[in-house]
Amino acid sequence: MIADHPARHPSPVEQWNETRYDYSATSRIMDLIDSAAVKYADDPAVRTTSGVALTHGELAAESSLLAERLAAHGVLPRTPVGLLVDHVPEAVVAIHAILRADAYYVPLDPRWPARRMAEVLKASDIGHVLVTEPYRGRASDIGDDMTIIAVRHGSEPEVLARSASRPSVRRHEAGPAEPDELAYTIFTSGSTGRPKAVAVRHTSVVNLIQWFNRRNSVDPSDILLQVAAFSFDLSVYDVFGVLAAGASVLLLPDAELEELEEIAIALVEHPVTLWNSAPAMFTAVTLLLDESSRQHRDRLRRVFLSGDWIPLNTLEVLRREFPRATLVALGGATEACVWSNDFVVDEVDPSWRSIPYGHPMQNSRYYVLHDDLTPCDIDEPGELYIAGVCVAAGYLGDPALTADRFLPDPWDQGDGFTMYRTGDRARWTSNGWVEFLGRMDSQVKIHGFRIELGEIEQVAMRVLDVDEAVALKLDDGDSPYLALALRASGELDAKTVKEKLGEWLPRYMEPRRVVVCRTFPVGQTGKVDRAALRKLFQPAG
Repeated sequence: MIADHPARHPSPVEQWNETRYDYSATSRIMDLIDSAAVKYADDPAVRTTSGVALTHGELAAESSLLAERLAAHGVLPRTPVGLLVDHVPEAVVAIHAILRADAYYVPLDPRWPARRMAEVLKASDIGHVLVTEPYRGRASDIGDDMTIIAVRHGSEPEVLARSASRPSVRRHEAGPAEPDELAYTIFTSGSTGRPKAVAVRHTSVVNLIQWFNRRNSVDPSDILLQVAAFSFDLSVYDVFGVLAAGASVLLLPDAELEELEEIAIALVEHPVTLWNSAPAMFTAVTLLLDESSRQHRDRLRRVFLSGDWIPLNTLEVLRREFPRATLVALGGATEACVWSNDFVVDEVDPSWRSIPYGHPMQNSRYYVLHDDLTPCDIDEPGELYIAGVCVAAGYLGDPALTADRFLPDPWDQGDGFTMYRTGDRARWTSNGWVEFLGRMDSQVKIHGFRIELGEIEQVAMRVLDVDEAVALKLDDGDSPYLALALRASGELDAKTVKEKLGEWLPRYMEPRRVVVCRTFPVGQTGKVDRAALRKLFQPAG
């Protein structure tokens, strides 16, 4: 517990956390989009590789019309609407329409197995789901008691299934959603074996957009190549932030996004100026670039990388492949509205162990605290807490976990938000930035996806005939991957294990390697010796 008068942070940290900046606190996300639509009505908003699909004016008109149709089909204010959509123009229209209908969106990942999809839908109490081609056929995965609406560019929405128990028309008009109400819910991995629903407010996104666009001078001449899944929170900036600046987003369908070669071709063959992804994807794409395309490499001006460790040689690679581009490292948490800090990488100090985490964004604060919630000294490691406007509302439908991770902020500066306990180890450096030191628990990041090892273990225990399960993050020298050690008295083969886990876990959470043991090695404390377990996955010899 913290006393009524909490201990002060080191004086320099208090100064570095002085991030107050005016923003449109009374605005919702679509207010920013509408301002851009008026100012840049005839400018491109949504592009495909075939050309301009929608101008800002057309996007506003189509999403407004779809919002009216959603209301007519029973979508109520402040209710969740699921999204099972491809990376196509109508997906952006659908996302904007949900917010215009004063509801909030819940992105569903087409790569999820049917059981995980059903779990997320049940946890969210979703009554309506919007789908696009080629996912109309997944309606059977979505559930029985839901209204499923197919949206298609240039056509009326088509009701594929209708809920028997929910209203088919809007019963009442509850008034527009307020800035402090929900804009979206994104599911992340949960240590209990159940995914967590992170609920984010409009005001957090508005603050993010205005900070990011000002900080990076985003303007109508910019084009962002959109590569993040809609179920990954990096996409939030892609579908709102870049458009609020009057800029445009270039979409590749999911089938093409699965092929890194297609992404590399789009990056150099189109006038892309902004890139936003996890580090692993950018690294993989640069390895596929053709020497013949080098004359088109001067257009990319900003590369935003987040979600995982950024290799120290990334700046060197970037300068070789895209000499005019600036590398920007971003950090934060889904629970703190995508990003809450940045670091512009203009050089790499040979003494660095990693690219610095960076500086807090506007109206956000970073605390590094001891276990008793007192501030750490500069250069002293502790647990990282994020505070300010960026902090999410909590975990939807899980008040106990919300209370555990979203705590009252004793250093509140009047914004009334909580502070989020990240579970990250970090330290404030004497240079004035935060250094990320890894996780304090079993949560890991693989290729930008945040994964609770405990969720994999819980699912394995639930669906396999095993006595114990331990998930590990390993590295073969080229890239990190997941491995799973199982303790079982019976016979199990790796193929069967992977097939059963694949029914419950999305592909990015499936272990690449599986080992079945009669016993687990035990350390001096009596706990499973994870270091010894790792040796079981090493090549023989």
